[in-house]
Amino acid sequence: MYPRLRYLAVALVAAPLILTACADADLDGEDTTTEDASGSDSDSAGDPDQGSASGELGGYEPVSDVDAHARLVLDMCEVNEALPGDGELDDEAVRAAYTEGGSSQRGDGSNRTLQGAATGGHDEPLWNRYAEHFGSDTFADDFVTAALEGTGEFDGEPDGVRRQGIQKGIQNQVLMAHVFHELDAAAAKVQAGETDAAEGAPHNVDEAWAFYHGADPNCAPYATASKRGEDFGTGEAVNESLLAATERMRDAAGEGDQAAFEEAYDEFVSTALVTYVQATIKYGQVMGEDLAGGDQEAARVHQAEGYAFWRVLAPFIAEADAAAAEEIDAVLALTAEPTEGEGDAIRAALEGVYADLGIDEEQVGEFQSS
Repeated sequence: MYPRLRYLAVALVAAPLILTACADADLDGEDTTTEDASGSDSDSAGDPDQGSASGELGGYEPVSDVDAHARLVLDMCEVNEALPGDGELDDEAVRAAYTEGGSSQRGDGSNRTLQGAATGGHDEPLWNRYAEHFGSDTFADDFVTAALEGTGEFDGEPDGVRRQGIQKGIQNQVLMAHVFHELDAAAAKVQAGETDAAEGAPHNVDEAWAFYHGADPNCAPYATASKRGEDFGTGEAVNESLLAATERMRDAAGEGDQAAFEEAYDEFVSTALVTYVQATIKYGQVMGEDLAGGDQEAARVHQAEGYAFWRVLAPFIAEADAAAAEEIDAVLALTAEPTEGEGDAIRAALEGVYADLGIDEEQVGEFQSS
């Protein structure tokens, strides 16, 4: 089984998991859109007594109270408001929304924060895959902070490039890492037989959807999937499939059905990656179109945008085909100058590992270039 999908065989049997346990605002005509480092919200530490189940979130019916969790994406909305498409970037407002929050509180009155979600330090299969690939347990926060402060890869870059690193870094790298964390926390609880709706595995599944869709889906990864579906002629197929997979995980978690949970978990992870395959292909193509039209500045902005999306996908591609990952890095990383004619090469590199990701060409669709 491909390493991404073998959480039962490797993580839950060989060694128990250690549970340390937002929108598409148009900055450049494209889509724009966590928790404290002390551990997962899934253990309900510091949270009030679990009340009744939350209301519907984008068609999903939680079996536990995740209202406060869903409000975390409202801090992403605050980030978007401080990232105008033109004019000066409001660094302080972005920093406050990212590091201090204010939209989502724990039971003890402290804020959940987007930066907390990016620095969770979880010893879990999916989190570790990113940490190992990027050489840092704070891989998402490292990227966002560099973009916010204009350091590292973003040293000397204009506001338009930094905006993409901040926005796509938070909405996609940070929130998707946190979604994956909740899925692995749920997997560990299914293995341990913790099936209570309020605090067991079903609650973690509810949290995963709360962070994926949020109180305002326009500020969450959900919106990115909608945009890329529009770009590639696949509509809402990704979000619909993820909703169905989450529902199956919720039900299997409540029943303690490990096999059914594993199947739905695998489907969720594979399907979620489709969005970032689409985004990587798109921005490789758009960057080339910018250059063909003589717009070097736009090409650099779109390179940064593509790079931020690519980082969600990169560890999975590197495990399947290191050469393909290196080829894409060489085009999208900000250490490289934008170049023409790379869109087709990126798509070809990705198509070679679709089977390893558990996806196919029909799911990805065809980029509808403007």
